[in-house]
Amino acid sequence: MKLEKRFCVQDNRLYLIEGNREFPAADTRLSASACAGGSVPPADLSRLLLIELPWPQVGCDESSYNEEFLAAFRDFLKALEDKGGYAAVIPVADASSAADAATEKEALTASFKHCARRIKDCASVAGFAVPACLSGVDAAFFMEELSAKHEQYVFFSADPALLQDPAIVRLPA
Repeated sequence: MKLEKRFCVQDNRLYLIEGNREFPAADTRLSASACAGGSVPPADLSRLLLIELPWPQVGCDESSYNEEFLAAFRDFLKALEDKGGYAAVIPVADASSAADAATEKEALTASFKHCARRIKDCASVAGFAVPACLSGVDAAFFMEELSAKHEQYVFFSADPALLQDPAIVRLPA
């Protein structure tokens, strides 16, 4: 199932294609557990919701993916879609979770690729942020892996090096 692209990026800013209007991010971030715990999205949907999703909550490897959580998270995103809202998923992985080891970075990417598969039919998802612990070829690998089957996603970052690419959306501080 392919979803149509709903957003485009110009000069590191997100635009809703319909109406060609800038779509700013919310001022605060929500936790994915709070979202998955209830089915009612926030009242103000005129801004992009930023939803922080800790890597351990998704599951750190194939044997530990948290399917129950991902199903509840999908339900929230579908409810958000029904109300006309949009969100960006912000992976959270601390330095100890995503050490410099290549296998750890691949496991991190695999976990969020699995998450993307579980929420693939949610038109409310604008895209994913590149985890802050990834840069250079690791960041490119993350974006390539998630884009492979989810061409509609845009990517977000606060990393000045990644923001040299005007097609990556600047995350608010």
